Amino acid sequence: MNTTQIETSVVSAGLLFPQTAQATPFIKWAGGKQALLSQLLPHFPSKFERFVEPFIGGGAVFFSLNHRLATISDQNEWLIDTYKAIRDDWKGVANILDTLPNTKEHFLSVRNISHSKLDLTTKAAHFIYLNKTCFRGLFRVNQKGGFNVPYGAYDRRYYDAGNLEAASQALQDTTILTGDFEQALLGVTDQDFVYFDPPYFKLGGYSDFNRYTSGQFREQDQVRLASLCNELTNRGVKWALSNSDTPFIKDLYKYYRMVPISARREINLKSQERDVAELLILNY
Repeated sequence: MNTTQIETSVVSAGLLFPQTAQATPFIKWAGGKQALLSQLLPHFPSKFERFVEPFIGGGAVFFSLNHRLATISDQNEWLIDTYKAIRDDWKGVANILDTLPNTKEHFLSVRNISHSKLDLTTKAAHFIYLNKTCFRGLFRVNQKGGFNVPYGAYDRRYYDAGNLEAASQALQDTTILTGDFEQALLGVTDQDFVYFDPPYFKLGGYSDFNRYTSGQFREQDQVRLASLCNELTNRGVKWALSNSDTPFIKDLYKYYRMVPISARREINLKSQERDVAELLILNY
């Protein structure tokens, strides 16, 4: 289903989302929701004052909703700086991307740069460059926060100018925060809608999905998030949450409505492990 079909189906379901073409994610992100929009959007509220997404990732839901008032956040500072740079100077980011060759040697040289010392525009261009040229588009860092994904040897363009411009426009009136998910919820009211897309609880075995910051998202963080969701429910705030279909997650949210979501994660190396079961959990 393409973007136009998704928008048509959402409007026909009685939801008040715009019908015009919207920006799409300008980065590849493990667990991204672009392919699942047709399964997610029909379950979202039709009206709300502000959209809040504390784990923004690639931003597929945010860009698709294109809500006039929004707050996005993430604990990955480099990711959030990239959103700010696209908002403020997407052309500058594009100009730098045009100078970066897709070779292993240059990839390694950019990967080894201490990006905390760079200006916002260069920092964002390097983020997008590494994301589009690294192995499977996986964002993974070590305990020191250093990007450590190998070169992917892909022949693909780094960006689409029209989409970067559309993303910049979508971000103009958006509050962009860096930090823990709880901070993004400060001041939220019962007129707002919150969508949580945290690093998923492990399905079993080793997973890189929780290593997109120097500090991992662990079991106790899942419990803390569920506790926050209970608090929001008590305050009358509507929220939806995506996570893995596992006994642990089902127990954490056992008092809420759960919608099974069929997903395929191309980031998994083994094809038989790419089809996974997810849950969309709702408190309304």
